[in-house]
Amino acid sequence: MLLDQRIAAGIGNVYKAEILFLERRHPLTPVEGLDDEALAALYQRAGRLLRANLGGGRRITRPADRGSRLWVYRRRGHPCLVCATPIAYARLGTDQRGTYWCPRCQPA
Repeated sequence: MLLDQRIAAGIGNVYKAEILFLERRHPLTPVEGLDDEALAALYQRAGRLLRANLGGGRRITRPADRGSRLWVYRRRGHPCLVCATPIAYARLGTDQRGTYWCPRCQPA
């Protein structure tokens, strides 16, 4: 859903993983399992992240003074920056896009 460019352009795979982490949503949560408030929160978060990264350069979804630029993307097996659980990775969805998430912070 987040990658559907007909709904909102610009949200790519990196932002998908980061948005779902920040909103504590498991990547396999069906759209039907989210209420309007939860859906709106996902897209509001996307807008904030995209605006914060205007102008090029490396994507940043965490405060710049905290080391790692991203919460979960490309951090497979590394400890979650919130709870220290190893970050999970799988190819999910019809397009088999690489997806990263924290099993503890983003329970199924």
